[in-house]
Amino acid sequence: MILAIQRLADALSVGSTYALLALGLTLVYGVMNLINFAYGMMLVWTALLAVLLIDHGIPIPLVVFGCVSFAILLSVATGWIAFRPFLTAAPVTLLITSFGVELVLQYAAILAFGNYPLVLQIPSYLNEVLHLGSLRIPKVELITIGTSVIVIGCLWYLLQRTSFGIEIRATAEKPEVARLMGIRPSRILVVVFAISGAIAGIAGLLWFAKVGALTARSDLDPTIKAFVAIVLGGLGNTRGAVVGGLALGGLEVLMSSLLPDAALGYTDAIVFVSVIGILLLRPGGLIGASTRL
Repeated sequence: MILAIQRLADALSVGSTYALLALGLTLVYGVMNLINFAYGMMLVWTALLAVLLIDHGIPIPLVVFGCVSFAILLSVATGWIAFRPFLTAAPVTLLITSFGVELVLQYAAILAFGNYPLVLQIPSYLNEVLHLGSLRIPKVELITIGTSVIVIGCLWYLLQRTSFGIEIRATAEKPEVARLMGIRPSRILVVVFAISGAIAGIAGLLWFAKVGALTARSDLDPTIKAFVAIVLGGLGNTRGAVVGGLALGGLEVLMSSLLPDAALGYTDAIVFVSVIGILLLRPGGLIGASTRL
């Protein structure tokens, strides 16, 4: 029983991180029909800034505030400069643009911070482990789960209970009708990229706080995890992003606990094969519309 609760806590921690990654990516996809492959570099830049601020003795609350603010500004700037001119372009144009933005941000990070590993040193009290009987839960896992719940709750309220959320959903579902009703796509784009940047900033701090080290090229793994999560949950669906992230985290923890030590190096490959099997049964994702063959 204790082992099952331990696995559940681990799955929630990993899955909630993936859910945050997927939310930031799926918001932009829903509005622009764009898989933003530059999204992972938002996380990397956030973590690189955190390393710089922590090394200079800045208190953690100010580090979090500064990093999230920076991620918002960076996301809005890339959205306005790189993607706004292509609002009505073909999806392949947006895809190529996102790869271009990713490369620019990556090489800018290499020039600024070098290409060697950097350590993100979080305070020792965040690395403490809480003992509840035989149950061991690191504080960083509790922070990850709690932060994810707050972010998901705030995003749900924004999209479902505010007039601006209605505008975002209208632009995502019927962009031409939204334009006829006076909704400005450029305004929606700025806000969506700002929200995506805020989520990327939070997710980047949580992701690299667990990993512990990063380089300017550390964007690939979180980007792939986010992409797999939104495909698993259902493209363009915020509920699907959450469900897909939690499901992906649960699969990883389950496979890690079931596989023998010799096969642990193949955990990601086995998880991705499992995801392919799920998508064969539900091509629209877990929350997306089912397809009848």
